[in-house]
Amino acid sequence: MCFALPFRMMAVSDHFWETTMTDIMDLAERLGKSIADSSQAKALRDARVELNQQPGILQLLQDFQAQSDKIAHLEEENKPIEVEDKRKLQDLHNQLVANDVFKKYTAAQMEYVDLLRKVNETLDAQLAPTEGQDEQ
Repeated sequence: MCFALPFRMMAVSDHFWETTMTDIMDLAERLGKSIADSSQAKALRDARVELNQQPGILQLLQDFQAQSDKIAHLEEENKPIEVEDKRKLQDLHNQLVANDVFKKYTAAQMEYVDLLRKVNETLDAQLAPTEGQDEQ
């Protein structure tokens, strides 16, 4: 009878160290909140607000995307792309990259994406042995 108690305690103890789905989801939630509270996320939110207050830049972005889509569609259909279409796309691109608000937004976006990439690399490194991958 006195041996039963240590075995029960051991079973409880083993369960204590077992990571549950709830534990993992709690960690994921904390990670998500930490990323959302990061300086990179704040800079991206601020830059997006500033960008959205510039209707001229938003129109440039829409025009650039439409022209880019047009060229991509022509390429997919193996149709010729007019020089004027290429020039228009280049002009729109030049206008965008010359704009300080757009530059700030793209820089903030790159910093945020870099943060997410580093987080993913860290997760991948920890998961590699479980997933049967060699550590990189």
